[in-house]
Amino acid sequence: MSDLTSEQVNAVTYAYMDVCAADTFLNGDDPLDGRAWNEIAEAVPQTKADLEKAFPFLIEGVEDE
Repeated sequence: MSDLTSEQVNAVTYAYMDVCAADTFLNGDDPLDGRAWNEIAEAVPQTKADLEKAFPFLIEGVEDE
């Protein structure tokens, strides 16, 4: 991962953490956990913004569709 900037590494790391949390929330023993819902709801928009900033091509790809 030495070709990535620290900003990119952070964005990917946080995205992975969000995916892991969403997986646990959606597929875990208690899918209606309100605390997990709130944490994911708060984290995902920030992670999305971080990914778009670190990898601008993501926005271009979405806009082209």
